[in-house]
Amino acid sequence: MRTFTKRLYRERRRLAVVAVATFLAGAIAFWRHGGAVLGLPFWIVAGLAFMVCLTLALMGVVVLFPKVRHTAEAIALSIPCLSLMGAFSNELGAGVSSLTLIWSLLLGYLFFLVYASAWLDAYIPQRPKHVKSVAISKLPPDAIWPYLTVTPDTFDTFGGASTLRMDWIEKGVSFIETERVDGLATVDEVHTIRATDAPNRYAFDFHVPDATEDAPVSAGTYEFRLIPFRGGTKLETTRAFDRVTFRAQVIMWLDDGAGRLDDDKILNAELAERDRAAAA
Repeated sequence: MRTFTKRLYRERRRLAVVAVATFLAGAIAFWRHGGAVLGLPFWIVAGLAFMVCLTLALMGVVVLFPKVRHTAEAIALSIPCLSLMGAFSNELGAGVSSLTLIWSLLLGYLFFLVYASAWLDAYIPQRPKHVKSVAISKLPPDAIWPYLTVTPDTFDTFGGASTLRMDWIEKGVSFIETERVDGLATVDEVHTIRATDAPNRYAFDFHVPDATEDAPVSAGTYEFRLIPFRGGTKLETTRAFDRVTFRAQVIMWLDDGAGRLDDDKILNAELAERDRAAAA
């Protein structure tokens, strides 16, 4: 239940964007209709009806199929385009013609294509990005610490599923981590430990030796802080990347991607702790 609640919390920004977009879609589609319902103009009632029905439908898809969650906002933001084209056609007194419908669908698809694909990234300069995130766990800091500070010495016990191997470059100072990205490609990252204050603070620099000029990220820093409080631990994470595309920044913010990564690390620790307790 707590995992499901965390997932819903990470969707808060997506929910807000979808709700606003679907309200606008309904309001635009019926803005010329007169009359009122319960004292409210009909176009507002239509917008609210769109918002409730479509938001519930799209967010239901997000919850049931989290791997395709990014399509929810793309679809929601495309719907006002369809409403606008339809309203413009009605304004001309022509009704919603086949041509208007085709152009509406093409406009919606174009928006989806720009948002969901990387073809526009080559034309927009990348910028450095700092991301801060917070996650909460009922575990004490020392139970979470090993999952945040994995090295070649602890990889077999605490390594994540996407990490294939780790090898020291200089013992206790730097190592190479080989990760699988998107289930297919592999990437080598060099990690250099900057600070270790168990179980309170851990920081490291990273860079990708083989990164190309158009790679989304080639270097950066991570810093984890574990702050105990009554009943658990607050994990504060600061991530700094040398370059991130504008589209990736939007998606990262909307998806609360950094917080999701923190949740995954905490979940690994909580599951391991649960298994140890069950085996005892």
